This record gives sequence, C-alpha cells and structure tokens, in this order.
Amino acid sequence: MTFLPVLATAAKESAPEAIAVRYVEAGQTGGLQRRLRVDLKAQPLSQSLLDISNQSGMAILMSSELGQRLVDPAPSLFGVMTLEEGLRQLLADTGLTFEVVNEQSLIIVPLPSPVSETRIVDVPVAAPAVLEEVTVTASKRLTRLQDTPMAVTAINHQMLVDNRVSSLFDFISLVPSLQVARRGDHSASMLYLRGVGSDNPTEAGDSGVTTHVDGIYSSRSQGTSVLLYDLAQIEVLRGPQGSLFGRNSTSGVVNYHTQKPVADWQSELQVTLGDYDFQAAEVMLNVPVNDRWALRLAGALERHDGQLEFADGSISNNREQQYNNSDLAGYRLSSSWQIRDDLSWWLSGEQFFDQGNGNLPAEDYDTPVLIDTLGWTDLTLNSLRSRVDWQLAGGLQLSYIAGYTDMERSQNWDGDGISAVGSETDPNQYHQNNYTAWSDYQSRQHELQLKNADDARLRWLLAAFYFEEETDIRFDLEHQSTSGVDWGGAPAHSFQQPHRGSAFQALYGQFSYDWNDQWTLSLGARSGRDRRYDKGGRNIGCPDLIRSDRQGLLGPIAVNQASAAADQCFVVSYNDVDQHWYNTTYMARLEFRPLDHALFYLMYAEGFKPGIVEDGSGVNGVFSGADDPAFQLALAQTLAQNNGKAGSDPAFIEPEQSRNLELGFKLLLFDSSLSLHGALFSTAYEDLQVSSVTIDDAGTEVFRSNNAASATINGLELEASWAITEGGLLSAQLSWLDARYDEYLAVDSSFPGFGQTWNASANNPQIPDLVDFSGNRMKQAPEYRLGLAYRHQFRLDNGSTLTPYVLLTYSDEVFFSEANRRNRTGLLKDNQSGQWLADPNGAASDIDLQPAYWMLDLSLKYRPAGRSWWLEGFIDNVTDERVAYDVYTPEAEQPHFYLASPRMLGLRLGASFH
Repeated sequence: MTFLPVLATAAKESAPEAIAVRYVEAGQTGGLQRRLRVDLKAQPLSQSLLDISNQSGMAILMSSELGQRLVDPAPSLFGVMTLEEGLRQLLADTGLTFEVVNEQSLIIVPLPSPVSETRIVDVPVAAPAVLEEVTVTASKRLTRLQDTPMAVTAINHQMLVDNRVSSLFDFISLVPSLQVARRGDHSASMLYLRGVGSDNPTEAGDSGVTTHVDGIYSSRSQGTSVLLYDLAQIEVLRGPQGSLFGRNSTSGVVNYHTQKPVADWQSELQVTLGDYDFQAAEVMLNVPVNDRWALRLAGALERHDGQLEFADGSISNNREQQYNNSDLAGYRLSSSWQIRDDLSWWLSGEQFFDQGNGNLPAEDYDTPVLIDTLGWTDLTLNSLRSRVDWQLAGGLQLSYIAGYTDMERSQNWDGDGISAVGSETDPNQYHQNNYTAWSDYQSRQHELQLKNADDARLRWLLAAFYFEEETDIRFDLEHQSTSGVDWGGAPAHSFQQPHRGSAFQALYGQFSYDWNDQWTLSLGARSGRDRRYDKGGRNIGCPDLIRSDRQGLLGPIAVNQASAAADQCFVVSYNDVDQHWYNTTYMARLEFRPLDHALFYLMYAEGFKPGIVEDGSGVNGVFSGADDPAFQLALAQTLAQNNGKAGSDPAFIEPEQSRNLELGFKLLLFDSSLSLHGALFSTAYEDLQVSSVTIDDAGTEVFRSNNAASATINGLELEASWAITEGGLLSAQLSWLDARYDEYLAVDSSFPGFGQTWNASANNPQIPDLVDFSGNRMKQAPEYRLGLAYRHQFRLDNGSTLTPYVLLTYSDEVFFSEANRRNRTGLLKDNQSGQWLADPNGAASDIDLQPAYWMLDLSLKYRPAGRSWWLEGFIDNVTDERVAYDVYTPEAEQPHFYLASPRMLGLRLGASFH
C-alpha cells in the first residue's frame, strides 16, 4: 500500500506557493490537541485537509486507493477548535477516519466495518516514511523549497531546535560552502559563501554575503547572528543575488525569519547547562489579544566562563575575566495585527546585549596566554522592524517594509597575548592594546514592494529600496615595539571617524512566465546608486601610549608630524572622501519540470558590491597650524587625491562584481521519502575586494582593502534528506570548490619584506615587495566539505520517545591568507637582495591554514508520553578537535588562531504549553 501526502491530491486545486505541509514534535507547535482558528469555506475535502494541515503543522497522509474520495465536498468550518475536532467534523459522513502515525503525521483511513467493532483487531500497518514539505520566501513569494529554482538551504524551526542552533557557528555544518571567521577586537563574525565574504569588520568593511532579518538588511555583523532565538527559519541563498534584494550581494544572502505571533496561547522554556559553567535559557510567551491581534515576547541569554587559561604574570587569573567567554542577552516583542481583512501590520522591537570579554586568538586551549590588558565589551543593539501588507483588487499586494537599527559599542582587547603586566609603560617590551573608546552605528531602511497573485501565469514583482547608515567611532591602537621604533613614528594611534557612512538606493524587479506545465522563464534586474563617504575622519598619531600616559586625552593636535612638538599628537592622515557608483545587474533563468517531482534550472546571475572608503593620505610640509594658508592648500590637494582627482593612492577601492552561471536540479524520489538537490556553478569575479593589514606610505600599520584583479570559482553542491524509516531521517550536504585567484599582485601583509619566500616576485623594480598570488587558493574556501546528520526516534512501550542524534562534519584544509604559505622552514627570502636569511622566530607548521579535520557531535533526547517537557544530553566536538576559524599572527614563533570551542558536555531541558 502506498501512502501519499494529501497535498499530492490537492496540488491541482491549489497554487504550489500556498502549500506548507509541515510536521513538528507534539508539544512544540503541533499535535492533535493544538487549538486552531479555522475559517474554511465549503470546498473539496482535499483542499480543506490541505488548509488544516498547513495550520496545524502535521502532515496528513492517505492511501492512494482513497484518492477519489477527496474530491467530494466538505462542510464549511469556522471557529476555534483542536486539530482532532476539526478533522472529525471534516470527515463526518465520509466513511473515513484517521490514525496517528507518529508525532510527525497522521493517515486518513476507511472506517472499520461493523463486524470489526465487536472484536479487537491488531493488524500492523507499516507507517510511511515521508519528508516534511518546507516552504521558503527566497523568491519573495511563499514557495515550496522543492519548487524553488535556486541554490537555497532552509533550516526550519525544528531543525534549529534539534541542532541547538543559538549562533551562526552552530549551523555551518548544515549549509554547503558556508564558512565563518571571527574578529575578536570587534566582536564580529565574518561570513563566507562559496569562498567569498569579507574579513574587514570595521565601519569600512562590507561583506559579499548580505544578512537580512525579517526582510531588513543588517549592515553590522555584530548581533545579527550572535544570539539566535525563537526563529521560524533560516534561509541561506548561495550565489549572486542581484535582482530580488535592494541590497545587492556577490556571493549570497542569509535570511533570518523570526517566529510571528499566532492566534492561540503558547509558551515555551528551554534551559541548558554545560561545561565552562555554561548557562543558557530561552523563553517565549504568545498572547492572542483578540481575534485580530496577537503579541509574542521572546528572550534568551547565554553565559559561560572563558576557555583560555591565563599564564603566570598576567593581569588576572580570575576565570570570569578570561577571554573567549560569553555574556549575551536579548529579547524581542512582536505584534501581528489584522487591521481589516485586506490590511495587516507586523511590528517587532528587539534589544541585544553583549557584555563578554572578547575572543582572543591563541595557539591552542592547552597553552596559557600572557595578558597585560583585561578584555571587556559593552555592546547594545536596538532594532525596530515593521511590515505592512495591503491586499489590493485583482490579486495585487502592496507591502511597505521599514527598519531602524542603533548599535553602540565600546571594547577593550589585548592585541598581543604574549606580554606581561608592565609592558604598557615599558618601551623595551612589546605591547598592543586595541580600544574602541566609542562607536555608534545608526541605519534606516525603507522598501516598497508591489506584486501580483502567486498563482498567475505571469508573475511579477517590482520594488523600490533605500538604505542609509552613518557611524561615529573612535578606535585607539597602542602598538609599541620592543626596539622602541614604532609604526608611523608613534607608538599609538587614534582612528576617529565622526561621520563615515553609506546610502544605497535601488529599483529591482523580477518576472516569471509559465509557458506551459513544464517550462518557465524568469528575468530580473536591479539598478541603483550606491554612495560611500567620510566627513572629517582623521588618523592621529601620539608620541606616547594613549591609555597609559594620556588616559585617553590627546590634547591639541598638530596638522602633521613635521609640525608637531615633541610631546604632541599629530594627524597622520585625512580621510575625507565621497564616492558613488551606478550599477545594473541582471538575472535570467530557465526552468524545466519533466515530472511532478523533478525540477531542473539553468540560471545566469550578476552580483555587485559597492566600493569601500579607506583611510586617506597625510600632508607634507611644516605649518603653523590649521589656519596656515599653505596648509589649507596642501589639505585641498590631499582631499583631491583621496577622491581620485589628483595623483595616486585614492581613499577608496572600486566595486566588486560577479557573474555566475549555474545548472541546478531538485528531485523527490522513492515515494517522496528522498529529496536530492544539486547545483553546478562557475562564478567569475572582477575587482574582488580583499582586506588585510598593510603598511601605508607613512609606515603605519593599517587594516586596508584592495581589489584583486580577478578570480574564478567553480563548484558543486549537493544536499539530500532521506526519511529512511518511520522515525529515521538522514541529512547530508557536500560541497566541492575550486576557488582561485586568476590574477592578483599584492604585498604579503604578514611578511612584507619576505613575501618571495612563498610566492614569486611580480618583477616590479619600483615595488620589490610586490609578489604574485595568481593561481593561489582563495581564503575560507575548503576544496571539500561534508556534513552528515542522522536522527532516529524510538517509541518506547509506554509511549515515551527516545531520539539519538549524530552530526559528523568533515572539512578539507582551509587557507586563511591569499599567500597560501603553509609552513615556515626557518629561512626567509629577502625580496630586495634575494638572499635567504634566518627567520628570527624559527620554523613552524600550518602557519596560515586549518588542516583537514573531522568533528563529531552527539545528543540524546527523551520525551515522556503525554507530558509537555523533554530532556536532552549532548556532547559537542566529542574528540576535542582543535579547529581554527582564522589566523592572527602567522609570523609569530607559535602562530595564534581564532579557535572553535573545545569539547563541551551539557544538558538541556525544555517545556512547552499550548
């Protein structure tokens, strides 16, 4: 006997975009006793069952022999009722009833014959193994994932719960071609998709992977993915997204969808305890105010002690003050108001806090770090998000999406991790301290969307988008060297950008036309103006350490070093710049559906990332002050140079552009028990933006971006989900990337005078340190990456369930630098003389890469029968694998890395009430 989802029969009577058959564990958001608000008109029984399945979250199955009965009319239903009550009313007088298969689904079956009612019959029926139907909004319409012709991974609420996803780092293994890196002195997480992202977390940084929360673009990596809670789904779109988003992207998009208020009472609580005094909690309360208005309050916190030991001589040995700890909290209040039948308004306010000590790179977790500066973070992120939907005549929908974000952050961070207390005042000891005195990021977004009905043969969407952000930041950097000779002639610098910002405005749209049941053509485009600017930005050098000698006070500031007194701070560079770029990107896609459960597509898509402003140049000469006419003339020349109007070395880099050709498929096999998705792609990048620490003309160490000439990324991505048995689900993802620079000449940022040790000279006599990275592998792009997950639910004799879960991850080696250095042999080649010299820090292995590794996570969940609570035990990183996300000091005697968490054991208790 073959069992099919009820949607298979109803599919011809309902547009695929409206189908959303889901299952979740009972006691979470499903179950026969969940109360639903039902308003069903008289219609075929198949459509009524489909509608109530969408609302309840349970898959409703039927035997293929009963399909003809589902075309019969069903009565209208209206009111608040449980799923069980609704089903019994729909099936009354049909000769049908239902049986519960498991917590995921139920089956429509014939009523037993009268004879069978007089005796007990125990006929075992093999329950079908079915996959859940997942819906996504990747195309700005609600569509089934199986019918969405894009390379998109959807991680729904239940998958987030099963994988204990509370941060971006928790779902890397679930998404092909996704990598994440840390930046400790900015509390930032840096995203890479298909080998492209950004490693610049500053106000000048910009990632090729854009992040959206409920449709609102998030320009700051801090907070958007640090603490994830009460989410309905995460969608990761891979490849350029240049026609369906106002904020263009060259390598992909991550969409976070929070849970929306619903029309029934709900509450949930989760508490987690683990190693390193790990304490986490999530809470949710959903309140229906009336028939048209509901509120939802959700909150979360996460705290654990530091994972790095302090060495003797450090400023503290208090575990609560150690680096790599966590102290996060957030809460969100959202409102859904159906103002009238054709008008709805969703509003959400969220506040997030980070009070941790920051992430510090280290050799490993067994080697203590020497600390002369206590780390601390004070970050507050306030967000307001809104969406108004107005249903117009003729199936049109007009939507207005708006958002506002204000992030304030100050932070202190030990920049060396090798210096004892006293180094901050002793010029004969190396010392580095990174201090964000203040920073304030304010952004606003407005977006207007107009689209026609989802079931139209010609579907179109048009939108207008506007986003602006302005920042005010002061960042102080102390970096005195052991020789007393300091970068830029000063042991400390203060980077002050009072008005650095951006403004993006665009029109975008997409059209899709169904030629027939098998062929669909889609065309899209985005055209916009992207602006970057800096008003009054200054880099200031000081002759002594700001924190230790000046207590942060700079005093009168000279216009340049040549005009400064012996103890006076001076301006190193003037950063004023204002640039804008116009760009139009296109998308074309052809879709072919030879069978109901098979989709093939061929797509061409372009991406665009605007240019980035950089720190500018200084002024040469001796001046009496800012009012000196000679200085005013020199400053005007510098600002003209910053804007590319005079000389070289402008204070901006050019935009990054990508072109992607992709062949994809989505198959549903073995009676809908196996889904297989794949994408074969080739992406060409022009002026790829990369960032690194470099030495500017004044000799100052600065974090700058530049354009690599070109790069090509070829790849294959596969995703599979297989419901092997009634309670067993196997998921897998595999990615293969051949990501290389086609042409890239640059200075080795960590070994500027010795880059030829690993890469050939660019043969430029004027710049002997220029080397050739062409042909090197791109950073954060492992050639192979594999993720395997298996969950199996066992039902005990008393009705309780026991669910073990296994997650196995493999990653090929990952480079953290374009230089692809691998090892230091103990000898360095001098770029100018060509001679091999002794490396003062000796030999070292794997100085800029993470070697290939396997990682294993295990968990076991117990849910008692008829109870609303569950208990789970877990072990993450079972083998205590040392995994690095990025490198900090490849030139050090023992290079330091940003490390993934070591092995952690814990317990999680959850409860829900509906």
